Amino acid sequence: MKEIVFNKSRLKEDEITEVLEKSRIVLRNSDNEIVLTRFGRVYFLPGGKIEKGETPVDTIKREVMEETNINILLDDVEPFLVVKNYLRDYETHEGTIVNRLLITYYFTGFTTDDNIEYFNLTKVEKEDNLRGFFIDMEEVDELLSDYNKEDPRATYLAKETLEVLEEYKKKDDIQ
Repeated sequence: MKEIVFNKSRLKEDEITEVLEKSRIVLRNSDNEIVLTRFGRVYFLPGGKIEKGETPVDTIKREVMEETNINILLDDVEPFLVVKNYLRDYETHEGTIVNRLLITYYFTGFTTDDNIEYFNLTKVEKEDNLRGFFIDMEEVDELLSDYNKEDPRATYLAKETLEVLEEYKKKDDIQ
């Protein structure tokens, strides 16, 4: 499995104050569209934080069901890519400043569902109007180039998502 490392701020291992693991999925349909999620002005692939006792696969299944109510078929139970993102002086949702290592496991999958429904969103997800939608792969670049550059979360997620989709396209060409 390939690994990508983002460490623009040259954060060292001994400076890390928080490690967070997530799982996300490149989820496609029969029209070769993928699902993107919008949370405020931040766009990303569906997924979320790995909870205590969960595997990365458990997380994908739970998060996709919570966020979209879509049934998925994973291509593999192993991620095709792992991204390590070192974030210096990152402000958490609680307002705390941390030096975070974010490890994200990326999977690929397929769905025959065309409708995205929202039935189990958190209070914050409801307040910030979390929405998932299908988008043609070719339109993602344009959409993600219009992110909120003042928001560090939007910045790293846009860059990471674009990089992940490039790797996905390479992987897809090989198979």
